[in-house]
Order: sequence, then structure tokens, then C-alpha cells
Amino acid sequence: MEQYPAVQFMVTHGRKLSILVGLALPILVALGMVFAEWHWVWGIAAIAAGAGLGFAFRTFAELTQIIADMLLPQ
Repeated sequence: MEQYPAVQFMVTHGRKLSILVGLALPILVALGMVFAEWHWVWGIAAIAAGAGLGFAFRTFAELTQIIADMLLPQ
């Protein structure tokens, strides 16, 4: 798998990155709510969108793991 560094990176760090991706949007919107006085509805939308993005990224990471296990030589 040395030939595919991006696949190796996703296999190694995909789960951690999915958590980071899922939390990034709610944290950024929370900062906007505190410092830019955005409405609280944006916070609810950011939590829902963050959960969706985290789930989508986790699915992508798991599919990458499956492809690496099935198709790439060990």
C-alpha cells in the first residue's frame, strides 16, 4: 500500500478525521454565535449538518478501508 499514500492515510486516520469533520462546523458556528452574535438557529443547523458530514466522512473512510482490504495487495 506504499504506492497509495492517500489511501494509507485514510485507512490509518479516517475515524479520527470523521470526528474532526463532524465537530468542525458546530465549533465554527458556535464561535460565530459568540463573537458575531449570530442567531441560535444557526447553532441547531450546524449540529445537524455536522452530524451529517461526520457520518458521510465516516462512511467514506470505511469504504476506503473495505476497498483497501479487498483490492490492494498486502
